[in-house]
Amino acid sequence: MPQLNTKSRLLDSSVNAAVVGVLLLACAGMAQAKPDEVTDQQVRGCSYLDRVEGSSGYGKNQDWKGIAKYSALSKARNLGASHIVWERVAPVGVFNGTATARAYSCKS
Repeated sequence: MPQLNTKSRLLDSSVNAAVVGVLLLACAGMAQAKPDEVTDQQVRGCSYLDRVEGSSGYGKNQDWKGIAKYSALSKARNLGASHIVWERVAPVGVFNGTATARAYSCKS
């Protein structure tokens, strides 16, 4: 088996470190699940965290509702929310809009 020179070993170590880093980030992202979308009755006894708002952004988006809701869900997840209650999903023009929800932390 041929011997690797120092540059090759260094490059190989860097690639391995990068792969491990990406895998760790992926695992960390999976640890935070998407908050459950529920009704007011289902969050009785839960702790209110904050109000979150998502937007579809600017552009002609056929699925503006989905994009706006995903944006709000991401913000709720970043707060540590386990549940959200939608307040309003409203268009802004024809192809854009916003989604507003209350974020809660519910201990099972």
